[in-house]
Amino acid sequence: MKYKKQILRICYIAFSLFFITAGKFGIFAPQITRGLFIGGVSFIAIIENIVTGKKFSKSRFSTNYKLNLAVDVILLIMTVASTIYFILEYSNLGQRAGLVNSFDIFFGLSMVVVCLETNRRKNGPTLTLIALFFFIYNLGGRFFPGLLGHGGLSLGRTIGFLYTSLFGIYGSVAGIFSTYVFMFVLFGAVLRMTGGAEFFTQLPYLMTGKSKTGSAKAAVVASALLGSVTGSAVANVMTTGTFTIPLMKRAGFESHEAAAIETAASTGGQLMPPIMGAGAFVMAELTGIPYSRIILVSVAPAFLYFASIYIMIDMKRDPSKKTVVDKSQVADLIKNNWHHFIPLVMIFFLLVRGFSPVFASFWSMIAALVTNLVFSKEKIGIKKLLDSLEEGGKNIAFIGITAGSIGIIIGTVYLTGLGFKFSSVILGASNGILPLMILFVAMASYVLGMGLTVTSSYIILAVLAAPAFIDKGVSVLGAHMIIFWLSQDANITPPVCLAAYAAAGIAGADPLKTGVAALKYAKIIYVVPLLIVYTPLIDGSPLEIIIVVSISILLVFMLHKIYNIVKMKRMTE
Repeated sequence: MKYKKQILRICYIAFSLFFITAGKFGIFAPQITRGLFIGGVSFIAIIENIVTGKKFSKSRFSTNYKLNLAVDVILLIMTVASTIYFILEYSNLGQRAGLVNSFDIFFGLSMVVVCLETNRRKNGPTLTLIALFFFIYNLGGRFFPGLLGHGGLSLGRTIGFLYTSLFGIYGSVAGIFSTYVFMFVLFGAVLRMTGGAEFFTQLPYLMTGKSKTGSAKAAVVASALLGSVTGSAVANVMTTGTFTIPLMKRAGFESHEAAAIETAASTGGQLMPPIMGAGAFVMAELTGIPYSRIILVSVAPAFLYFASIYIMIDMKRDPSKKTVVDKSQVADLIKNNWHHFIPLVMIFFLLVRGFSPVFASFWSMIAALVTNLVFSKEKIGIKKLLDSLEEGGKNIAFIGITAGSIGIIIGTVYLTGLGFKFSSVILGASNGILPLMILFVAMASYVLGMGLTVTSSYIILAVLAAPAFIDKGVSVLGAHMIIFWLSQDANITPPVCLAAYAAAGIAGADPLKTGVAALKYAKIIYVVPLLIVYTPLIDGSPLEIIIVVSISILLVFMLHKIYNIVKMKRMTE
């Protein structure tokens, strides 16, 4: 079993090293990096199945080991062959200008099957079935009624667009995952290995954790700090939640409420610059807006989000008990760990200055390693460095396995003109009333969030619904920010709420009860899209933004104050 784990470790490390080189130095053509990324994550997913030897589960066809192994070997051959064919034949594909031959169709269908099956194994059937539906929609458009119908496309034309071009399986999502997202995932892994994640968790607790609500406030601040560099709600829960949830329970919070606070706070990590999850990088690609501008306009909404949760927690405090901060402990912690701020400040500075995300993440990783060697008592050695590469490879392989299926969906939307049709449906159903449009997109996001990741949900809705908002006069950035915020509810809305499930597991609480409570704390996630449309929250002057945020925080405070007064009055009656 040990040698099997080493095989996986080598795959993860090799995967990381290749894409560090490809991302930083840009020495490979897009078809090579994207082809190897899709092929690589699929290859690793299949190898994981073989190495771990899982019995009957969602990733297996039967309990027969030999049959499972035979299927895995066939999938491996299909993965390798289809990837090599795409990379080597790409220049000829362009010269043939869309003329597809039998080899293109064979290897293209093979890669479609690989993408769908490996995604099913890692993430369950939902995204797989959606992608399969879109693939079939290309071929059978004439069987769909009304506005959704189209003349139907041949198998050759469908494969020609989805497999032999850089607009389907190997489209922008594969490009973003293999460059920007990968580098930031690796940066998060390096930061954890150097002790930065632990520091960003301990500091808020020492500053706020001496009272009942102090432990909850520590969860909010820690999730904001750590979430700003991880960009993942579930990873945030598993990192800070293991520390903050037990503290909140010991301080007197019920299990489900402690888990809910951590869930809501960790969800905000995907809204907090400088790293806002994969969706923000996709937004930059889809809109053509510099990533530096996206993170700048996201600061005020993210602050408003965390301020709202903080106010709700603060109103639970006992006025007779004041928080006592041990200044000496805080000072000692900062004195011994202040260097962890350097890579965080550096990555934000480089992004704002207009450097590429790959450049910023690479040199921030170098800064984290250098500051560890210079200032830290516990030096990171070769083993921990390899552990970082392994963790980064493992995490991006898990995230990236969705890229091929999402590519099938996006390619279909472009190929059939479905995006324009969907926009027409939204505009017609809402009569062009923006609040109703936001409501419809929120409902669609809720349904998609039951089976998709936040990033997957955002991408699909951005392609389908953003044009409808833009047609009504909303700016391109505003339209995508609305959808980006609404898609975050996948982490908190029952019955499927991944971050809530993770937090509930730590707290020993009911996941659904946790999700309902988390939604209460994170409800401003549905208010911010309205502020984006009707206030200068993201496109105003600094003074206008400060006024909007200040008034919003005041209204949040007043509403919760009134709610608490009414609640206390009912309890005394």
